[in-house]
Amino acid sequence: MIDREPVFANLRNLTHSPITSVHAWFDRNATELPHVVLVDCLGQWVFNRGAGSPGEYYLQVVVSAARLLRDLGRDETERRVVAELRDLFPPLKDAKLLRAKVITDHLATFSATPGVDRNRPPQQSPVPNLFLAGDWTATGWPATMEGAVRSGYLAAEALLKNLGQTVKCLQPDLH
Repeated sequence: MIDREPVFANLRNLTHSPITSVHAWFDRNATELPHVVLVDCLGQWVFNRGAGSPGEYYLQVVVSAARLLRDLGRDETERRVVAELRDLFPPLKDAKLLRAKVITDHLATFSATPGVDRNRPPQQSPVPNLFLAGDWTATGWPATMEGAVRSGYLAAEALLKNLGQTVKCLQPDLH
């Protein structure tokens, strides 16, 4: 019998990391840029979702590894992120905030703690005909959407190899 326990037992060692998104609608546009990376700010990425209903402009601010926001609560998180947006984007200084929503996914991704890669299983599991895919598997990349896509390619390669076909599905990294 195949020893399956070590591969799956290690999954217990993966811990979760929350991601928070603050969605804000203003009465004017903040920027023409489609997205902005923030440095030394509470928010890390701003996605300009553009105009919605007439007179509404939608921004999404993402905070990864958002553990620090747990104790703030939704209202304080919204207040701080909106204040940050007003400081960073001059058109928002006097803009009217039409509405906002704070959403936290507490299990959004796993924490990239030291040694985490030893707990990430390969796509070929020890269970016959069971292949694993997801950003939490051994991809060589962190827990990102791109890492999840890589895992799908690697799972497809493992499945095809199991069928006796050697096919490279994984795309080469960019230089």
